[in-house]
Amino acid sequence: MKVYRPLRFILPILLITLTACPWDPDKPNLPEEVQVLNHWIWQGMSDVYLWERHLPDLDPDYQEDPEAYFYDLLYTEDHYSWIVEDSKELTAMFDGIERSTGISARPGLLTETKVISIVEYVSSDSPAEDSAIKRGDIIIAIDGQSLTAENYYDLFLQEVATFEFGDWNGTGVVPNGREITLRAIQLNQNPVIHSEVIDFQGTKTGYLVYTQFTSGKDGEWLEELNRVFQDFNTAGVSDVVVDLRYNRGGSLDLSAYIASTLAPKSAMQGGQTYVNLVWNDGYNQFWKDFDMDGDGTPDGENSTQLVIKLPASEMNMDLSSVYFLTTDNTASASESLMTGLYPYMDVIQIGTTTYGKCYGSVTIEDWDDPKRHNWAMQPIVLKYSNANGFTDFVNGIDPDFEVEDRLLEAKPFGSLEDPVLGKALEEITGVNPSLKAAKVPYEGFDVMPVQKNKMVERRISLPDVF
Repeated sequence: MKVYRPLRFILPILLITLTACPWDPDKPNLPEEVQVLNHWIWQGMSDVYLWERHLPDLDPDYQEDPEAYFYDLLYTEDHYSWIVEDSKELTAMFDGIERSTGISARPGLLTETKVISIVEYVSSDSPAEDSAIKRGDIIIAIDGQSLTAENYYDLFLQEVATFEFGDWNGTGVVPNGREITLRAIQLNQNPVIHSEVIDFQGTKTGYLVYTQFTSGKDGEWLEELNRVFQDFNTAGVSDVVVDLRYNRGGSLDLSAYIASTLAPKSAMQGGQTYVNLVWNDGYNQFWKDFDMDGDGTPDGENSTQLVIKLPASEMNMDLSSVYFLTTDNTASASESLMTGLYPYMDVIQIGTTTYGKCYGSVTIEDWDDPKRHNWAMQPIVLKYSNANGFTDFVNGIDPDFEVEDRLLEAKPFGSLEDPVLGKALEEITGVNPSLKAAKVPYEGFDVMPVQKNKMVERRISLPDVF
């Protein structure tokens, strides 16, 4: 969502910071770059931050580390805001572009001390795909080092790394002698990992695996998404399963568009409310008073910055129900897609409890021209609720049907042996194609939880932007 950012609150602060202050012998002699960054952080946060009223009184002239200063300002309930030194890299990431080998993997404990990592999916046209790495492959070591909770992310995120693999034999993981060296590249990652029409029990079901709500730099991934929906419409599917097990969020506008494509046509044509947005007190009033639509009068409660309605979609499928597959990696815009549809259709959630994020953020770069620095911060600026007021699901959204994502025995996307997908097909057709496999005890892989901690999120690239 594009957020227009008036400097309504920043201007008075700038005037204050330009006023001479009494000499303080304890005041550190900060480098000019640090002073600029600290004041930029303070001005931006005191302007648009959702919890602006709770900002601590931390003088920017006394903070020697801008990054630490940013995190010291965060409200106790804010586990989501973050800051980076390279704004261009951040922008590219939201377009689905980043340096990567193309592996998305989930680390976890095989025993109390032994860590392994299992490939969730592989991006197309990536070094990992070229090396025939696939979903379900088990990484047991990197660069000859056994994996631990402490070293995993540093090893995994290297520019060049050698991955060693193993096989699950039913009771443990044994090395298989396979070693692959990968070099990260600038990868434009298609968020549509897999799509197909599954013809099961005489019912055609559209199945989409979607990993990020992004249109791409030039809109190519929106075109890809529309192609999938067109295929579903052409095939005459009666039901749709959207696999969000590994989708950490993205654009709320795109989430609304997908919702309009899945929703009953009457809800889409009526432009029903998708989500309501709550900002800090100053911005709530500002958007009411602002004439964004240019009709000469304030927008009031109907401001597009306070309410997002279901947009028009030529791909609308006029469904009465929709199925979502989830894990604790299902976050933010993924959760808005489910909750935004609650008032208008049956939403059936299958898998495990989602991450739990009812908040949205925006990217704030240096607003001076010319720019003084290349940093960018991504503070939480709003909280969203659906048309019925459903929000505050900070502990995640529980599934209607709990089914474990059996990564240790992961099946290819679309496989009828996948117990999570199988449960969705059972709800659609009355027959579960993976019922036999689902009854087998599953005890071997305890995934590392997605922690609601800003440092962890920064390292595993878990941010989202609305």
